[in-house]
Amino acid sequence: MHSEAKDSRNGRCPVYLLFLWKKIRDSKIRTKLMVYLILVAVICSAVIGSMSYMTMRNSLIHIVEDSAVSLLKQVGVRVEESIQDFQDSTYSFVSRPEIQNLLTRKKKSERSPWEFSRDQLELSGSFLSMTALYKYADMVILETGEKELYYYDQAPADQKITAHQAEDIMNGLRGQVTAAVPIKWVKKDGRVFFVRQVSDTKQKPGSLPIGTAVFVIADAFFDLREDENIYVSNQNTIICGKEGDIYKNNHLQMTEQALNPYLSYKNGRYYIYSAMRKMEKEDYLTVSVKTHRLSWNILCMIPYSVILKEADQVIPRIAAATLLLLGAGLLIGCFLYHLLQKNLSIIEQGMLQYETGNYSTRLSPASYDEIGLLILQFNHMGMKISELNEQARKEEEKQQALQYQVMEAQINPHFLYNTLGSLKWLAFEKEQHEIVTLADAVIRLLRFTVKNANRPIPLKEELDYIRDYVHIQQMRYENSFRVDFSVTDEAQNYTIIGFILQPFIENSILHGLDNARSDGIIRIEGFVDNGCLILSAADNGMGMSQETLSRLLAKIQENKTEKYKGFNGIGIVNIILRLKMVYGTKFQYQLESVEGAGTKMTLRIPERISEDEEESIDRRG
Repeated sequence: MHSEAKDSRNGRCPVYLLFLWKKIRDSKIRTKLMVYLILVAVICSAVIGSMSYMTMRNSLIHIVEDSAVSLLKQVGVRVEESIQDFQDSTYSFVSRPEIQNLLTRKKKSERSPWEFSRDQLELSGSFLSMTALYKYADMVILETGEKELYYYDQAPADQKITAHQAEDIMNGLRGQVTAAVPIKWVKKDGRVFFVRQVSDTKQKPGSLPIGTAVFVIADAFFDLREDENIYVSNQNTIICGKEGDIYKNNHLQMTEQALNPYLSYKNGRYYIYSAMRKMEKEDYLTVSVKTHRLSWNILCMIPYSVILKEADQVIPRIAAATLLLLGAGLLIGCFLYHLLQKNLSIIEQGMLQYETGNYSTRLSPASYDEIGLLILQFNHMGMKISELNEQARKEEEKQQALQYQVMEAQINPHFLYNTLGSLKWLAFEKEQHEIVTLADAVIRLLRFTVKNANRPIPLKEELDYIRDYVHIQQMRYENSFRVDFSVTDEAQNYTIIGFILQPFIENSILHGLDNARSDGIIRIEGFVDNGCLILSAADNGMGMSQETLSRLLAKIQENKTEKYKGFNGIGIVNIILRLKMVYGTKFQYQLESVEGAGTKMTLRIPERISEDEEESIDRRG
């Protein structure tokens, strides 16, 4: 049950976040702007505060690291000096005449207690006469070449070692020194020993040793004394020998095995080594220095809590500065928000007026920033909308006029269609075959007009309609002209709106050709190019002057309709305007005329009309 409740809580959390995001997304822009400014101020303040703290923290760590390195170098120099002084003191000690006599004295089979006490007294007197020894060595043990043992222990009487214990110590350390290695520092059983092989000072160098001296080093020998500070102290400093034996441990009581990764003696390339280590759930800055002559390692482990103590004391001041910065950011944000709100209110009022259909309102921005420029664009948009509305109104009036003309072309044929049918049968009874043929052509012409006035049709039907119209005109003008058709099969199946060729043919017959002559030719050509129908009608008539052609083209350019008293009341200008309305900018036309040489009209009609466009044509006429 507990797991299910937890899963339920985890499942609701994203829902709350999504709800909050939707509320912010759907809120007003001024609310989003204020939230954005607050977030920017908070984030910037937090980032600046965090960066300030981290910069100070890193700087403090580097300062402490440099200070620790410098101090450990001094400690290394002092330790080497102390070791050298101590080693020199041990040499002076074993070179004293009484110690030499003690070590070279022949062993007696029997020796009185008084003689042993005298020898012990000479040993202790010599030991105590040398400050460096009695100060930094807790005990000295001498073994002669004949295995006689003498020792002096500075411990209190109840803690002094016995002769048997002294002998055990000597047995464990005797083998540490040889002629090749006459002195050695040794760590054993938690204590530090200095072992020296003793030679006879009266003999030549290289002669056999006369004994062995063992000094038990006091803990005070490795104290930092005057070299301590708040970061480097006896509590956190470790002193190790060349092989890694720990002679002085820190408060963590490190073992040699655990200490190996921290020391630089494993890799002789590094003289100074520092890193961040984690021990006992606390981070430590570890700095390791290797001494020059003896290659001993001095390691300091400084807790980060000690280093960052000063940084933590600065946190309240950083927090106060961050809050002041946040307050200043919010004040600046509110000021900027107030400036933006003016322009936002202005554009909002303008939109409310546009909703009522009032596009004549002109807005004045409070400031010319990006939103102010948007207000100016808003004004320009209102002007364009007003112009487009006016243009749409005029286009609608022109469409109504064109549709009225088409309707006029449809009204009269109904009556004529029935009348001509009666005349056709009357002519047939009278055996007037030419009249019958003419009546059939007129009937087909009128039937096509009634049927296809507002419907897209294949070009083939338009051409059949033209042939009937031409037949009527040829009979009227006694075959004074002919019409040549050159239309490909693909073009004949191309869908177009009706009544687009007849006005050009009629114009050529009535105004272009000289009907007194019999050489008039009208050529109709059609083919498909790149999905568009290329349709042309040309005659070899009288043509037009450039002034007349310019006036005609100007009417088309200005979208001015014209009243035409031809066969169906639709002239060339109206046909081109109708094609422009149906096909838009994709429709192209070219009208060419040379006075005395003829006229040519070329139409480039785009792809076939879809069903939706057919419905639009039916509505517009």
